[in-house]
Amino acid sequence: MPLTPFLDYLALEKKFSPHTLKAYKKDLESFLSYCMQEYKIKDLTDINYPMVRRWIVILSDKGLETKTINRKCSSLKTYFKFLQKIEVLSESPMQGHKQLKSTPKLVVPLTEVELQNLMSTYDDSNYEGSRDALILELLYNTGIRRAELISITIDDIDFANAQLKVVGKRNKARLIPLLPNVVNRIQSYLNYRSQQVGANRSQYLFINAQGQAMNPSKIYRCVTKFLSTVSTKKKLSPHVLRHSFATHLLNRGADINTIKELLGHSSLSSTQLYTKVQLPKIKTEYKSAHPRG
Repeated sequence: MPLTPFLDYLALEKKFSPHTLKAYKKDLESFLSYCMQEYKIKDLTDINYPMVRRWIVILSDKGLETKTINRKCSSLKTYFKFLQKIEVLSESPMQGHKQLKSTPKLVVPLTEVELQNLMSTYDDSNYEGSRDALILELLYNTGIRRAELISITIDDIDFANAQLKVVGKRNKARLIPLLPNVVNRIQSYLNYRSQQVGANRSQYLFINAQGQAMNPSKIYRCVTKFLSTVSTKKKLSPHVLRHSFATHLLNRGADINTIKELLGHSSLSSTQLYTKVQLPKIKTEYKSAHPRG
């Protein structure tokens, strides 16, 4: 069975983002390729769970992380549920499948001092410098994801109320307040942006030379280049700025439910992963403050 009806279902009914659709398509095509090579099966409707289990073992042997394997299995599970929904299958081969257990890797956030030092490295006297500074400031000051940053349009910025509309996973929108210095930086950048070729043809805030939305890898390279000048941590990425945003708010007494809303998490359990970074600090303070410590 072709994947097009399934991908249309995810796009139109489930409102999945283009990025997510691409991942689902890649996962399913990869699995079908495996089935053709190993079992000469050309249609995913002929799959049984032992085939899936063997595939999981192969992925694990290749060194894929548990999180990645679980995501691929989730793609299969969703696809087979769709086939049940349209009555192509009476039972999903993933019916009894359970996710592999994994221990989430803790991302070490940047310190507040490192972030202060980062601000001194900006040169926003030209278009590229202003753009790069705004990318870093938005990621840290709002905690948004890289994909969310790329999808921001000029209309998403509410200057009157100093807030930003962000469209996150499952096309769920949320509003994030903007600090005065970030608003000023956006306005400064827009002055430079208006002078760029193709700028008037695109509503995206961050554009490439063709006036299209910036490439994710360009954002990643920009962030790692700047962060490497102020930190020696091994993991430096846009996601580290998101963790730093949440951790610094938590350090300064922000309510975890507020942080959850700002990050766009659907459940509190996702946000609670950020509190685990605080555990060594909590233990130290507990031992030093407790009367019998």
